[in-house]
Amino acid sequence: MSTAPAPVSLSFTSILARDFTALSAYYERVFGLAEVVGLTSPHFRGLWIGETVLGFSAPSAYQLLDLPVPSTDDEAVRTFLTFEAAERDDVGSYVAAAVEAGGVLVQEPHETYYGAWQAVLLDPEGNAFRVNHLPSLR
Repeated sequence: MSTAPAPVSLSFTSILARDFTALSAYYERVFGLAEVVGLTSPHFRGLWIGETVLGFSAPSAYQLLDLPVPSTDDEAVRTFLTFEAAERDDVGSYVAAAVEAGGVLVQEPHETYYGAWQAVLLDPEGNAFRVNHLPSLR
């Protein structure tokens, strides 16, 4: 009889970036995240966000991971990150920091259909992310 595995946790989430060092610096600046110094390499930078590492990988990661290299003319958003703010008013502060650091505001902070106060942005490389405050998560 087999036993169920232990609960899973999210250790890393990574963004493949043209300029991974600049992009990691952008998120470090906007959200005040600390660098995971022991993981710094010519291919990777990481930032602590709780117990998860927000990773930024160089284009060389495609080859290292045996992943297909995407077409350069494909601008579609395939994934996005959601950063959860502790307070509703914090959403606006993070939006201001993100835009000041070179991000683009796509949607102003607004009430969503599921009760979150949320803004949608693009980072300097065009990756989508949301800044969210959802009271029901608390």
